[in-house]
Amino acid sequence: MKISVSKVVITFILIFTFSCQKGTEYDFERTILKVNNQQFEVLTAWKIFEDYIKNRSDYNSNLFVKIKNEFNSCAEFSSLIDAIKQEIEPDNELEKEIEIMKNLDFVSIVDTVYQKVTKELPGPDTKILFIPANPAYRNIYRQYGVGLHAFSPGTGRIIVSLDPTFENWQHMLPYTLAHEYHHSVWTSRNFETADLTPLEYIILEGKADSFADEIYPITDHPFINKIEKIIEKRVWNLIKPEMNERNTNINDKIFYGAKDIPSGSVYAIGFNIIKSFKANNPGITDAELIDMSPKEILYLSKYDD
Repeated sequence: MKISVSKVVITFILIFTFSCQKGTEYDFERTILKVNNQQFEVLTAWKIFEDYIKNRSDYNSNLFVKIKNEFNSCAEFSSLIDAIKQEIEPDNELEKEIEIMKNLDFVSIVDTVYQKVTKELPGPDTKILFIPANPAYRNIYRQYGVGLHAFSPGTGRIIVSLDPTFENWQHMLPYTLAHEYHHSVWTSRNFETADLTPLEYIILEGKADSFADEIYPITDHPFINKIEKIIEKRVWNLIKPEMNERNTNINDKIFYGAKDIPSGSVYAIGFNIIKSFKANNPGITDAELIDMSPKEILYLSKYDD
């Protein structure tokens, strides 16, 4: 059978063109640690981000979806992943963040933090992703004096969005990792519904902040110490009528802020309820407190007296 040379050349060109168009699929960089009989998997996404910048590809399909697929499976609070859904421009500011972060030893940071944290509160095997923060949010970060945003979408899952151009990220990161780890452990032991009542939400954040503060005290926390007592009392009185209701917009108001409610109120009130609880119940440890019901904690705290 005689094969046309021209057909072979055309076929080769088509195959080559298709393979170039498809491009290379990059995975996360992964390192596994064993810390006090628990496994921690540290993830970064340098190759994924660098490919995104180089090709100026679609953020949703080439970046966000990869992160979502990695962390979404069976995640109890999967909607939290949408916090990083906003497109990050593939510009010089993003490149600068990546170059700085590539030289940071996140594996050592995770190891050091959880050597302490897991001794106080054992928990599930945990996967932690470090990604650059959206430079578009830099002014908001400066407003609150933080250079990072982190969340736990469920059991054994933590995502840290970090802007390394902020001087205080090293100060805040250990505290943040302890805080989000507490959420992960609480979820593994107590999750029933993602539709938390305002009281459940406040106590959840209060427990996590108090736990983190015991290990990594931060005197200049941007939210815990932000609200004056008279304002805190006013906000609490606004919350109380709906504090045991589900499907309410109070949770958004005490996080983002609203008329007469400062942003971050959930952290200030939650921390102070737990602070009052610990003062009145010194024999109860964080390892015991994590499983106590919000109503019981509020009652025993005497915060509302």
